[in-house]
Amino acid sequence: MPMTALSTLRRLVVTGLAGLLLGPVAGAATLDAIYEGSLVPESFDAPFPITVEVRDVQGVIVGQIKTGSPYSGSAPITSGEFDSGRCTLRAPINVGTVLRLSGTCHPRLFEGRYTLSSNRKEGSSTGTFRLMRKADPGKPGDEAARRRAVLPTTTLTECINANTRCLVGCPKGDYNTEFLCVNRCRQRHLACKGKATAPPPAPVRSDQPEAEER
Repeated sequence: MPMTALSTLRRLVVTGLAGLLLGPVAGAATLDAIYEGSLVPESFDAPFPITVEVRDVQGVIVGQIKTGSPYSGSAPITSGEFDSGRCTLRAPINVGTVLRLSGTCHPRLFEGRYTLSSNRKEGSSTGTFRLMRKADPGKPGDEAARRRAVLPTTTLTECINANTRCLVGCPKGDYNTEFLCVNRCRQRHLACKGKATAPPPAPVRSDQPEAEER
């Protein structure tokens, strides 16, 4: 095998092993926030309010989006990705209207561009947004507990969907590169499954008759 091919293969193996070893550590920094602000249309129409609740689960964003008039609606995030400080979210905020947000997301700020596709009388809209993290009116622990109650828990279905998207994105044609990519997807999938919430056990019903009052 030529020396250049050996060098390339060695770099791929070293890079892949480093990714596998550092993957769980890199994925430890998660995003968990509630953002508020406005979507600003390019058409010079009036901005309209939006609230975005997000939680990162091994690179997959789950949460909720709520918008105000004239595009009032609320829906869970159906497709969300978090990668190196960038978020891409998609949600059908109401029947016939789909909102897509893409930009940089940090614990205190989420900004970028939006596309709102609609077949309703309001029509479609594109523009920019700059959302700030919602201020905590009480104790930090209170806000965290409230967010956990609002945001959906991680499910095995979300882990499977995230793994499918990861595998589809792996490059084809080079066996070594594809093999390393598939291994990274597998590591992320296992980490996601470890955080998935199992359904609560069904209550046990007693067959013993209740004691009669004396």
